[in-house]
Amino acid sequence: MKKASILFSILSVSCTATSLFSNHSHHLTIPEGVLSGSGLHPIFVAKFTFFLALLILWTTLLGKLLKIMFNIPVIAGQIIAGIFLGPSLFDIKHLSLFVEPYVVFDRTSGILYSLASSDLFIVFILLLSAAFTVPYLLWIAGHETDIQDILKVGFTAITAGILGAVVPISITALILFYLLSSHFDIVQSLGVGIVLAATSVSIPIAMLFSRKKMHLRSSKATLGAAIVDDILAVVLLSIFFISVKSGVFTVSDTVILQDYGHGRTIIQALVYMIVSFAVIFLAGYYLIPPIIRKLKEKSQTPLIASITNGFMLLYFAFAELVGGLAGITGAYFAGLFHRMGDKRHAAEKVISPFVNGILLPIFLGSIGLQVDLSVLNFNQWLITILLLFIAVITKMGSCFMATSLSNLRGKRGKNRWRTVDSFLFGSSMVARGEVGLVVATILSGKQVLSPQQYVICVVVIVLTTIASPMMLSAGFYWLDKKEKRQRIKYKDVSVNIGMFDVVGTFQMFNIILGRLDASEKFKTPTVIFSEGRRIASLEENDVKIIYSPDEGIVFKGDEREIKNLLKLVKSSILADIKNISHGAIEQE
Repeated sequence: MKKASILFSILSVSCTATSLFSNHSHHLTIPEGVLSGSGLHPIFVAKFTFFLALLILWTTLLGKLLKIMFNIPVIAGQIIAGIFLGPSLFDIKHLSLFVEPYVVFDRTSGILYSLASSDLFIVFILLLSAAFTVPYLLWIAGHETDIQDILKVGFTAITAGILGAVVPISITALILFYLLSSHFDIVQSLGVGIVLAATSVSIPIAMLFSRKKMHLRSSKATLGAAIVDDILAVVLLSIFFISVKSGVFTVSDTVILQDYGHGRTIIQALVYMIVSFAVIFLAGYYLIPPIIRKLKEKSQTPLIASITNGFMLLYFAFAELVGGLAGITGAYFAGLFHRMGDKRHAAEKVISPFVNGILLPIFLGSIGLQVDLSVLNFNQWLITILLLFIAVITKMGSCFMATSLSNLRGKRGKNRWRTVDSFLFGSSMVARGEVGLVVATILSGKQVLSPQQYVICVVVIVLTTIASPMMLSAGFYWLDKKEKRQRIKYKDVSVNIGMFDVVGTFQMFNIILGRLDASEKFKTPTVIFSEGRRIASLEENDVKIIYSPDEGIVFKGDEREIKNLLKLVKSSILADIKNISHGAIEQE
């Protein structure tokens, strides 16, 4: 598992990781320029493309097969497919074709350096996933976030974020230290608790988008809670290391006490975070939207996607390197501010197909590739199952407590959190994903966690990442049944107003959205792209407006609301036609 530890540490490209490795006194260094100066042999490139082809095809096809046969969500199925390809079963990285060494020659010293080709393949995949796929998933989540919607669930999100970090640490540490003291000391118990405190929403967000559920209140609360949860987990990790270093706990001599984060004290670390947040908000508000709007004005729309990627990656790196925050927090805010200048989704339409078709299967498969289930004995499997139970229950319980407190504050009618809403909220917070992996790797690198404990943490993280979309799938089924019963009461209808040959059907769809945007009666709809269609959802009015190239424009939802909406659109269009008529008369 030493290789896995090295690979996972690449996900934490930050000052923390730099200080971790720079303080080791003994390490083998390949001279600068040897790898890049040697060029890429065509055979090596061909092997890498074959490795990628296997990963993409296997994860995509097996994920779909598991969906058909066992109704496992495709996202969870693709992670399971990655586990099959990893050391737990097929172990493709050790196949003779991929394990052949990649040899480079240092002309200065005359030394040959040899690296396992498969290690380089996986390093590249992990870097690609960590540096682009994960940031994009959070960027698109930010882009689809309406600040007003977040404010509506602000109390619930903040409460769930705080409880979602504190409760897992407390429960995990107490159970491990008092019930399993022979396996975990106090520092290790707290360390595992911190691993389970961090929430990764990249997997649930992918699930929510694929099922077109980002408009739900629970989805919006998840985004807010995950940000609070992430920030608090980073602060608590800093407090943990400073406490260990100051001798608050009696620790083993094997624990490497190195500085973590920015500054030697909690106050210094908090100052860095606050300053970085100020820069993120100021730059995001005053820089990103004006640049996007200027590109549109200058008819440079094709450049928007490239500029967007640059800002997304810049925010990701800035949050990690300067603020001491997880980079995904920066990517989320980059998408949030991008929304202000690009409400027509120009960047998303260019980037999304490539990410969903290529990078997302690679990312999901790479998670499973890192797990070796064979190293765990029976007792360690029991500990793994116990920790998985704790990981799920503590997050679910935190969200249920937060929604209950919200209801106690006087929520009435539609604003009240239902049990199904709380279940979906908790299910989307269960996954630890890459954030948990990064924390576990840092703790393993500092020798807070033993190799066996590290593997247990990784397995639990992967299992929570699989469990979250499966729980969400069950929650969606529950929600659909509940909403179906409610729609019977309010007479749900479908109205197809057909195609518009003269104006253009797509143009008419945009005209309707423009009228709704200008109206005070209807809130600006959330637009989702799906297989050539556009779906505008007015959640508060229980209406969806669907543009289909084959069927035209279809209104679905509450009959009364659809009549009011069509009446508004019709009167607005007739008023514009009347203005055109008056203009023609005046010219005559």
